[in-house]
Amino acid sequence: MTGRGFTTPRFLRSPKGWLGFLIFAAAVAVACSGGDAAPAAPSPGSTETSPVTERSEDAAPDFELTLFETANHRAGETLQLSHLQGKPVVLNFWYPSCPPCRAEMPDLEAAFQAHRGQGVEFVGVEELILDTVEDGQDFVDEIGVTYALGPDVEGDLIQEYGIIGFPTTFFIDRDGEIVRKWTGILNAEKIAELIGELLD
Repeated sequence: MTGRGFTTPRFLRSPKGWLGFLIFAAAVAVACSGGDAAPAAPSPGSTETSPVTERSEDAAPDFELTLFETANHRAGETLQLSHLQGKPVVLNFWYPSCPPCRAEMPDLEAAFQAHRGQGVEFVGVEELILDTVEDGQDFVDEIGVTYALGPDVEGDLIQEYGIIGFPTTFFIDRDGEIVRKWTGILNAEKIAELIGELLD
């Protein structure tokens, strides 16, 4: 439950990796330091992408995630994204000390509860930017999130998914294709709208 057994991310095991991390962390800290950097609701300047047209080139990169303890998952349980093919997936990248990430998590949990009966899966990936694995578990406990969440221990998924800001959420269809990407906070109405597109 406390993340014992996790190792130092591979990209932090060299001086070059540390330098890149510090530059990236500074940029993210500025982006997530206040409400102005991430408005409480989507605005005309949102970085939402348009629907993907060439679906064959937009398969979501597969990964295996070691999960936090939640009401629905045991600590140390593993989840493979490819095993969810056939179900719509909402994939959210976050970290505990990012205010917009904290603000949207209750709405993601509410959407998970609302759409469980329709087979929609939610997966949360904690990036170890300014927080630890233990911080992630504490945050999950504090908020009472029940869907599948775990840390990106190796730090590979930031690059694989092209994450440039937090939170970032991907909407993946039943064929494992990314149909929407949203960088910035999502409110309950927008989450419901984008899930509706996955279920059409």
